[in-house]
Amino acid sequence: MKILVTGAFGFAGRHLLAHLQSMGDQIVCTYLGAEATAPGSYQTVELNIADLNRCVTALSEVRPEAIINLAGIAFAPDTDRDFNLALNVNVGGVYNLCKAIEELKLKTKLVTVSSSEVYGRIGAQDLPVTEDCPVKPYNNYGLSKYLSEMTVRRFERVEAVIVRAFNHIGPGQRSDFVVSNFARQLAAIAAGKAAPVMKVGNLDVGRDFTDVRDIVRGYRLAAVRGAGIYNFCSGKSVAVKDILAQLIAISGLKIDVQIDPARVRPAEIPVLYGSFAKAQRELDWTPEYTDLRTTLNDVYQYWRAIESSA
Repeated sequence: MKILVTGAFGFAGRHLLAHLQSMGDQIVCTYLGAEATAPGSYQTVELNIADLNRCVTALSEVRPEAIINLAGIAFAPDTDRDFNLALNVNVGGVYNLCKAIEELKLKTKLVTVSSSEVYGRIGAQDLPVTEDCPVKPYNNYGLSKYLSEMTVRRFERVEAVIVRAFNHIGPGQRSDFVVSNFARQLAAIAAGKAAPVMKVGNLDVGRDFTDVRDIVRGYRLAAVRGAGIYNFCSGKSVAVKDILAQLIAISGLKIDVQIDPARVRPAEIPVLYGSFAKAQRELDWTPEYTDLRTTLNDVYQYWRAIESSA
């Protein structure tokens, strides 16, 4: 299958490329500027999805069977700092891809990655969250993703699949994100670069954490035979404090954990987890990395290698 991957050299993108390669797909990656030197022997095309003309040119050249759109502003606080940029990329970029497919009369299937953040403040009675649950985003990131979903639906002649990914974790993730941040702090302490003190935010919230390698496997299945909207998640909630405890145990360190008010996000949802029943039923997708400790160890070892060599 010939698949164009936008945002190919980001966290999920790199794991997706490895999976697509293992499946024997013909891969074309988009890149921006410095990303042109990213490792791998993949066919590449320069593309800023916020530029409609470039989208038309790139899709005319590549003519993919499917596009998996990972390009976007993915860190929620970044959408607060510059919401116009988030709209330009997360919404405008999706519009441009759809418009290019439509103008070129391609039969390309578009898999666009949304987020569990579109569901907003879910009450305990509505858990686990299914795809039929009403969407009511409560932050800028969730709003931008909801608007991107509405944009896809505006193009009736474009075959599109919307995937709502819950929190995904794994080696290679930016240290802005909670699990990777914990692991990096611990790795720096283990390397003797920092005192045995960790600064953390709200540890009482519960989230649905899924290994990124499971998530990207779902993206390909959505491209091959998906239709409509799918949740990709683990189906269970894990408290952030339990994640931290497991990572500390993996590191073998004695740590003084301190709450940093600057890291506490206001009005967070206490607990959120989803149902992947539809993905299981229609795509035969279920999580394979079901031992959370295995994933956490992979994340810690990733940062341990970096902090030990730096």
